[in-house]
Amino acid sequence: MYEILALGYEFLAEFVPFFLMLMLLRRKRGRFAPPFTKGHYVLPVVFALYVMAVLYITNPGSLYDAVTVKPEHMADRINLIPFSNEIDWVGYGLNVVMFVPFGFLLPLIWKNLGRLPRVAAAGLGFSTIIEVGQLFSFRGTDVDDLLMNTLGAVIGLLIYKLWDRLTGSRYQLEGLKAGELAAYLLAIFGGRFFLFYRLGLIRLFYGG
Repeated sequence: MYEILALGYEFLAEFVPFFLMLMLLRRKRGRFAPPFTKGHYVLPVVFALYVMAVLYITNPGSLYDAVTVKPEHMADRINLIPFSNEIDWVGYGLNVVMFVPFGFLLPLIWKNLGRLPRVAAAGLGFSTIIEVGQLFSFRGTDVDDLLMNTLGAVIGLLIYKLWDRLTGSRYQLEGLKAGELAAYLLAIFGGRFFLFYRLGLIRLFYGG
């Protein structure tokens, strides 16, 4: 029962801020702009669910976790030298695969992000936020994860380019600005960071 409540709580803490941001951005569209299609709502929601799934897997900490972490403990869990630890091919592969959808969805939803430098930069930024957040949940931050995640985003872009050539850009959205990407990520991360209090739920459920 607790696991279901925790999953629902985590979902709402992240999805509600995203949904409010989505509605806000849709309402601010210019009066002479073409109308939105269903895809302009559905695909951003798919993107948000993907981001939330990544956060569930990687488990970055929240504000309530951050107040319990001491700076000296963080230093012991940071690796900034690439491939200086023992090679974990399975871990590397999973980090790559996890970010392939990111690289695929970006140019599908935001047409002007369909360039390799932009996708690589977005993948690196997304991964950096996760790695920094993991310091607050007593997990390590490793530059190897950043590199593998970025590689996964680039591979996702290449898969999208092939798929787009086969479909003739039939499914690519038009008219969405790249700034939405940052707004959605900030809304989802912000919701998790400020609203998700796992320990509080444990205390409420178990009476601790």
